Amino acid sequence: MSENKPYHNKGFGLAFFWIIVLTFGIPLGSMMFIDDTFARMIKKYGDPIRSDCWENSKHERTCRGENTCKFGRNFCIDEVYRWKTK
Repeated sequence: MSENKPYHNKGFGLAFFWIIVLTFGIPLGSMMFIDDTFARMIKKYGDPIRSDCWENSKHERTCRGENTCKFGRNFCIDEVYRWKTK
């Protein structure tokens, strides 16, 4: 009779990683360079990080010099937390 040994999962994490990269990462990365998708993403998400002004949770314009933000650019309203507003 053959001896029954438990199956091990060696290499599963590495194989799963490559499956995710090949099915999602590479196609997503290559689609970012089609047309102007990457430039639009940088304009939408990159510019507010470097700019001096942004919108708070009430969609009011807040600038770096006049802000009352609790943590960086977060909680920039007089009530501090959005759920405390009426």
